Amino acid sequence: MNPTAASAHLRLTPRQRIVELARPWALLAFYIGAAAAGWWWLAVPLAVAVCLATFVQMHDAMHNALGFSKPANARLLTLSGLLLLKSGHALQVTHLRHHARCLTPDDPEGAPATWSFGRVLWQGPYHILMLRRESLRMAPHTRRIQLLETSLTLVLLAAFVALYLATGSLIGLVYWAVAFVMSATLPIWAAYVPHHLAEEHPAARAASAVAQIWTPVVSSFAFHHVHHHYPRVPTALLPRAAAELPPPPPHNH
Repeated sequence: MNPTAASAHLRLTPRQRIVELARPWALLAFYIGAAAAGWWWLAVPLAVAVCLATFVQMHDAMHNALGFSKPANARLLTLSGLLLLKSGHALQVTHLRHHARCLTPDDPEGAPATWSFGRVLWQGPYHILMLRRESLRMAPHTRRIQLLETSLTLVLLAAFVALYLATGSLIGLVYWAVAFVMSATLPIWAAYVPHHLAEEHPAARAASAVAQIWTPVVSSFAFHHVHHHYPRVPTALLPRAAAELPPPPPHNH
């Protein structure tokens, strides 16, 4: 059976959709509150949580897996990308290419999974910039929205600097720093590790067990192989997909 048809019943309920939509923005509000109070020991981990939750939301939007209309999904992709200080549509271009031509020479997003770990460490941060160039090359018809999102990102960064200069507040700059580190290490935790950690690995099995208690971030790693075969299944429902759907073919990812 076609993977899309086989997984058609795995859709979020209205309540689940609200949770998935609100999670990163609620975490952002908690980050701002903690940072405003000067609780940086809490604010920085919250900023990391914001980035991870936003990554999951943006990833689901890339695959239109949240059940929204096409225009609404496009807006969500833009907003979640901005929360990561990225162009969501640019990342979508390279990610869908990754699914179509996984780990081939024509898969720039997946390239770090084919490198040595040492190369991922030193070249990974620059790889993100290369993906930005590749997204424009591969999808010139999305150039306008990509450049618009990039411009909005620059406006946000300028606002963070202005906030600091005007008030001395580090809220924006610290968030920027956390988002930058998460972005620079993206080739490690979103490409190299998922593609090198076999589903039989003890760490993957442990993550699978934890993911059963509604942790979409963990699900994105524990069930990476399932996601590649059933990309329209929302990340939060990947544990169900792994339990209910035919297993993916070996080496499908």
